Amino acid sequence: MTAIGADNADDAEEDIAYSTVDANIQSNAAYSSGVQLLDGRVVFVPYAAPIGLFDPATNAYSTVADAPGIYAYRGGVLLRDGRVVFVPYSATTIGIFDPATNAYSTIAGAPGNFAYYGGVLLPDGRVVFVPATARTIGIFDPATNEYSTIAGAPGGDAYRGGVLLRDGRVVFVPRYATTIGIFNPATNEYREIAAGHGGGAYIGGVLLSDGRVVFVPCNATTIGIFDPATTTYSTIPGMPGDAAYVGGALLPDGCVVFIPYKGTKIGIFNPTTNAYSTIAGAPSIYSYYGGVQLSDGRVLFTPHDAKKIGILTVSDEKARRRAHARTEAVKAELVAAAWHPKRMFRWCLDETERRELADMGMGLC
Repeated sequence: MTAIGADNADDAEEDIAYSTVDANIQSNAAYSSGVQLLDGRVVFVPYAAPIGLFDPATNAYSTVADAPGIYAYRGGVLLRDGRVVFVPYSATTIGIFDPATNAYSTIAGAPGNFAYYGGVLLPDGRVVFVPATARTIGIFDPATNEYSTIAGAPGGDAYRGGVLLRDGRVVFVPRYATTIGIFNPATNEYREIAAGHGGGAYIGGVLLSDGRVVFVPCNATTIGIFDPATTTYSTIPGMPGDAAYVGGALLPDGCVVFIPYKGTKIGIFNPTTNAYSTIAGAPSIYSYYGGVQLSDGRVLFTPHDAKKIGILTVSDEKARRRAHARTEAVKAELVAAAWHPKRMFRWCLDETERRELADMGMGLC
């Protein structure tokens, strides 16, 4: 196991821990993503399985309602009222799941044909559907159940996943498109920025604390970095390619975890140092498809072909112990360097103790 920020081999055992929960999931290609609910549970967005519910506090997994056929949805969005919108992929309906009642309902009008991949909740409560094969950007208003479109997307499985920027715009992550899509929902303006990649490059993006966006490498052998402040795109080489990762999540220490898909190793990227490392993880290829950043800092891996749910935990316990040990060592060095009987008399004894020693003729000052 490789630890983030470890400074010797002995430290590399506890900083990152990967574990699994055996949920005995029966379907292959079961889920396409997950969404953490307001009560802490996670709903798994159905792809070829019934809607799944998982409680990370108790490790309990259950299913509730069937989806409308295989390959139905790709992505989910938590609404302000606690419901979840399922983003239509092959489905010709928008899915709505209410965890308060476990009720699943649909709203007609979606184009099907692998139209959208991923969704983004806007500050005004609407949801943007990220265009995959669709040549339109989808807009869904849960307050009115109105679905509308904005033309201009390139189609051809162009984008997979979107990221909301701090200024309210949405970045579309390029898969087969050779451009990065930028959508401004305030003006409905859509523009493209050259990325020069394509070829199934990226799936999913992660917003960093400094406002940049990391594109998760799928077939790309580079990590993509987009800076919306300067509209610049850059890459960091060294990725395995060949559908290695699908989706990512931000860890509590600011690093990004890449979720393994056609590989079995979990990727860890440090955007401060641009360092990339891996840890052993997935039980087999195609195990997971994206991840969920939990409110307690852990990352849950969405099961795809895996029967188990993966959980990644970052712990700073060993780092705290290292810091404490180093602090104690420095204190010992300072005491040794500064040792003198008169100094110790003044520094280490209180006034009463000094007076008592003086009365016994043992004063040193």
